[in-house]
Amino acid sequence: MLREPVTTLSCLPMRQFVFPSRVGNFLIFPSCPGSHSILSGPQVALIVCSLPQLQPAKMALSTLSLSTRTTARAIQRNFIAKQPTASRLSFPVCGDVTRPLTAPFATAYMHTAVSSRTNTSPSSSRNTSPRLQFFPRYSQVNKFPLAATMATIASSNPQHTMQTSGAADSVWVHKVPYDQYPKFHTLDRNLETDVAVIGAGISGITTAYELVRRGKNVVMLEARDVLSGETGRTSGHLTNDLDDGFVEIAKKHGEGGAKIAAESHAWARDRIGQIAQELGIECEYRRLPAYDISQFPVGHEKHDQEIDELKQETEMQKKIGMHTRFDPNLKVKGWSGNIDQRGGMVVDNQATFHPTQYLVGVLNWLKQQPNFQCYTRTRVMSVAEKGVEVLGLGHKRVEIQTENGHTVKAENAVEATCVPLQKLSVITELEFYRSYCIAIRVPKGSIEDCLLYDNAEEYKYVRLTACDDKDDYLVVGGCDHKVGQEETTPRYAELEQWTRERFPQAGKIDYQWSGQIFEPVDFLGFIGKNQGCDKIYIVTGDSGDGLTHGTLAGKLIADEIEGNTVTNDWATLYAPNRLASILKSLPSLISHDLQINAQYKRFLQSDITDIEDLAPGCGGVLNPKTKKPMAVYKDENGQVHTYSALCPHLKGVVCWNSAEKSFDCPVHGSRFSKEGICVTGPAKANLSPMDKGGEVDQGIAVGAE
Repeated sequence: MLREPVTTLSCLPMRQFVFPSRVGNFLIFPSCPGSHSILSGPQVALIVCSLPQLQPAKMALSTLSLSTRTTARAIQRNFIAKQPTASRLSFPVCGDVTRPLTAPFATAYMHTAVSSRTNTSPSSSRNTSPRLQFFPRYSQVNKFPLAATMATIASSNPQHTMQTSGAADSVWVHKVPYDQYPKFHTLDRNLETDVAVIGAGISGITTAYELVRRGKNVVMLEARDVLSGETGRTSGHLTNDLDDGFVEIAKKHGEGGAKIAAESHAWARDRIGQIAQELGIECEYRRLPAYDISQFPVGHEKHDQEIDELKQETEMQKKIGMHTRFDPNLKVKGWSGNIDQRGGMVVDNQATFHPTQYLVGVLNWLKQQPNFQCYTRTRVMSVAEKGVEVLGLGHKRVEIQTENGHTVKAENAVEATCVPLQKLSVITELEFYRSYCIAIRVPKGSIEDCLLYDNAEEYKYVRLTACDDKDDYLVVGGCDHKVGQEETTPRYAELEQWTRERFPQAGKIDYQWSGQIFEPVDFLGFIGKNQGCDKIYIVTGDSGDGLTHGTLAGKLIADEIEGNTVTNDWATLYAPNRLASILKSLPSLISHDLQINAQYKRFLQSDITDIEDLAPGCGGVLNPKTKKPMAVYKDENGQVHTYSALCPHLKGVVCWNSAEKSFDCPVHGSRFSKEGICVTGPAKANLSPMDKGGEVDQGIAVGAE
């Protein structure tokens, strides 16, 4: 309902504009202090006009929620009634991003709409309602204007897709650039080995390390370059203070299961430090406390509720043997902003490190071992057990087929690929999220070295890492949402605003990036034999704790391949074929399944109506009525490249991710670079090129042309 006339407009210099997002032709700008709300409730309204004449942007209502559409129609009628001679504003669009207008000034009329992010109860599920946030009237936080601090898209390297899974680079390349990663050849022949490990992230590298140490012959296969997946895009927390909390974990797995989860992740946290010490790897590994605080300031009506939840979590963690206490006066040193969120849970003896520096060190050691081989840019297309083995009679082994037609035969295979390369099964027990990070400079020593988390559902997480002699980087993450189902670009502005309000000494943002989280419905990851298999192992469902989860997987899988049953309780807890905890999670599993199947509605939607509308460097999905949907990318030179918009996994229609310049599937989270290269499963294949330009681009991206 309108609280003031629609004719209230404000003038903004274009130099202050942060790139807006787009829903249809409805411009959505990131929010920060000073944004002006004119509506009540979680509704959306924005009209952008050029001066001197007001020209309202046409609103594409079909992609908005019903309540939003109703409000938008009312605003559109009201505005146009007051401006009867106004004409449509023309602007180049970019899937869900629109470049700034070319005029020196623009007029914006906006409403800040934020869906609830609060955890109404300890067991509430992640919020999946639309979160659209908008451009402020002014950026008034401090001397660093919001638009001036945003990090740039990282690289024009045509093979950047083979190095990482997004257009933006993470902070870890600051000390360890891609050219310092170990290099390996592409597989050019058939092979036989004891164990084939598919995937060269922390799970695959650690599993290979544990097996090589035990004398096994190991072949590692990676579709792109080593560390090109989610390991290189993590925030680098090492903790057994698990994301979902032990109160909730105990509801699914019992107190015994919660205790095993705490013990096993503590072992993994410590194992990384042990390996770094054994191999002489300098990787910033250090011990530090973890702080969990309310997302609400003192005095807010929900602050005390969250404090009570944190006290309950404290008691549960103490009960299962963790060194945890509640401190009502907890305050992070260096938090000098006006927002007071003091009080919280303290978990001692946690850790952090530089993840790629550590894993480059492990890979360099592996490369020197005679029983280790690694082949990169070798995409695996199938993993299957062959033969029959009954009661010790006969012989079963694994055959792996690569995209280039070569075969690797192994006694056992490990799919350390974030998510298994298969159609369904365990994949239906996962939810797929994007999470965002910024690395912002802070004066060295100005903020306490700790791990910090607030208690929101899509919580903020904070740590420090080295920058230079003068500054450290404060790495701040959060703002999660389901893959392919929400706007991407406003997240960085929200993280920056949150940081500057609490740490006003923060300076320039040098890096901003996003990564993928695989959330199991019962809160614990899957490690062990794939369902229905005897020789194929999987590692998936990291639930935001992928570094300890992947390290733990190395031990559990190596033990099982060796026949070691000492850690049987640990293996049972994480077994992919577990049933009791999944049955307890059945309502959320069904709800998730219905929600992702609803994403097939994209067969009836089109992001753009004309390829000419795309700005250079942008993409979107064109859905002609008489043809299959096309994923369209217009490069910086204005050349158009088209691919099938159907995900090879289960034929969901992809969406354009403007933050990472990728095409993301909203069904099961597969992601593809702007060249259509598969960078995240469960899809195995790339998007099929639909023109010569797309075909050439894919060849260049993989180094074939």
